[in-house]
Amino acid sequence: MSAAETMLITGGQGFFGAWIARRLLRDGTRFVLLDLEPDDRILSQVLDPPQLERIQRLFADVADADRVVRAVEETGATHLIHLAGLQVPACRERPAAGARVNVIGALSVFDAARILRDRVRGVVYASSAAVAGPAGDYSGPIADDAVHRPRTLYGVFKQAAEGCARIYWQDHGVPSIGLRPLSVYGVGREIGITSGPTKAIRAAVLDEEYTIPFTGRTGFNFVDDVAGAFVECARRLEKGALALNLPGEKETVEEFIRAIEDEIPSSRGRLRCEGAAIPVAFDFREDGLAGLLGAVRHTPIREGIRRTAERFRELRGRGIIRRGAS
Repeated sequence: MSAAETMLITGGQGFFGAWIARRLLRDGTRFVLLDLEPDDRILSQVLDPPQLERIQRLFADVADADRVVRAVEETGATHLIHLAGLQVPACRERPAAGARVNVIGALSVFDAARILRDRVRGVVYASSAAVAGPAGDYSGPIADDAVHRPRTLYGVFKQAAEGCARIYWQDHGVPSIGLRPLSVYGVGREIGITSGPTKAIRAAVLDEEYTIPFTGRTGFNFVDDVAGAFVECARRLEKGALALNLPGEKETVEEFIRAIEDEIPSSRGRLRCEGAAIPVAFDFREDGLAGLLGAVRHTPIREGIRRTAERFRELRGRGIIRRGAS
């Protein structure tokens, strides 16, 4: 990207935002993180102190449409990456709050792109494979444009955001790309049902026991791959409202645990999984994203676990994570 381009990243202090920031710091792209209030808990795990000092941040409620417009104006943002959202448990427990952040927040971002269309190239946003129903709803690999019946409010809200994106392209010519990762893991994954695999790696590094609260097969996305996809999609915003599958590496939770045990032999017998499979299919096609990017990075699960464990060991050595801390 040229020096004149700036990315405004909503929910930027969260898991995806921290890893996207890490990438953008590396390639020299200017960016600003927009979040509700200061919070370094995830950023301090993903970024080293000198990197954290270079971060520029603004604080605002993403559902405040006027404030989002002002943030775009203040920063001179040319690309919007919308990540702010509440996860499955929060949407289930507080539906109105979930809708406010996940739907009204998305509308605020799209409307800012509409109002400032002369400077904003478009919106890349975090959708989710949770827009899909369970595997039994489908026959064969699932295309980007398949019809879905999500089984969680979170999935319904993400589906609504995809609909908003489609209408903003149809009515206002705002280009967008929504990405639908599945079970994303890596340092900084703290909340949500599918945070379990990351918490299992952390527990293994800390010599603790942990039970992943779901079983069965899913798609495992290493977070650095997902961050890379967001950045590359931002660089290819041109036309249309795309909603693209990002299924990751398909494997069972049980095999993921065995891979952790191979990386950290002392964890054998300490890690388990139990409960039902997550109510989301896993056999997604990825040809849409591959056609856009030319190639989609898939870090093998064992490599992703190794890299995550290495970072957790660093954080343990610096006292940022420790045994017995939640």
